[in-house]
Amino acid sequence: METGKNDEMLRQDFQLSHNRDPYFRTMEFHAHDFLELYYFLDGSVTYYIEDQVYDLCPGDLLIIPAGKMHRPVIANEHAAYERMVLWITPQYLQSIDSPAGDLQKNLQKVGEHGYCVPFRGDETVFVTALLKKLLYMQKNDTDPKFCAGAVELYLWTIFRSYGVIDTTHRNETQVIPQVIRYITEHFSEPLTLEDIAAEFFVSKSYLNRHFKAYTNSTVYAYIMALRLTHARRMLREGIPAVEAGRECGFSDYSTFYKAFKTQTGLSPQQFKSRA
Repeated sequence: METGKNDEMLRQDFQLSHNRDPYFRTMEFHAHDFLELYYFLDGSVTYYIEDQVYDLCPGDLLIIPAGKMHRPVIANEHAAYERMVLWITPQYLQSIDSPAGDLQKNLQKVGEHGYCVPFRGDETVFVTALLKKLLYMQKNDTDPKFCAGAVELYLWTIFRSYGVIDTTHRNETQVIPQVIRYITEHFSEPLTLEDIAAEFFVSKSYLNRHFKAYTNSTVYAYIMALRLTHARRMLREGIPAVEAGRECGFSDYSTFYKAFKTQTGLSPQQFKSRA
């Protein structure tokens, strides 16, 4: 379920998976149109969520809101990698929320203190048991009301524990988090390595080297992934392919077409017709 091109939900409400892979190839940056709750159980993983970096320990839970660029980097691709991942659509979250929208209000605060909730001890036992119960209910088509109750309980367990956690950076410079935020705000504009380096008064070689060390991605690859993520969202919304490519920063349709097909295996028009 967590492959570079297979990031679409098969259900309209929530989707839970429990994966243990003996081999897992590191993914590129990507984003979803839904909330992802990533519960780490085993392995050697550094997780990137936009300008935040986490060296994960068993029991760590990541809250990844819709639209946030993220990727796991596997230190040992041949070691066992285990996680439980819950995807929740915005529509489903709204349907199980209180009239006051308390769940959605809490979700809007995520990012102020990072994206990680470190569960430990008895908390991990409870969370793991709850997710296994929800997985059982999903497989056996349990009454939606009971499923909604389990999902809501899981969310409140997370939000009650949400707090500050130190992010572990691979270098001491604070320039790269600013660069990532700058790219996020300006991805629809013409962006070159020279422009970004000049904006932050650093050399191209410095920017390239430190960006790669911080994100395990090149500047170009990160910009391209962000643009394509937004292009896919626009195509789903019915926006014409030519307009989507232009609004997402591609200089011409040919460049957009080639990049889109390389990532998805589909042309923009084919993707739009299937969305």
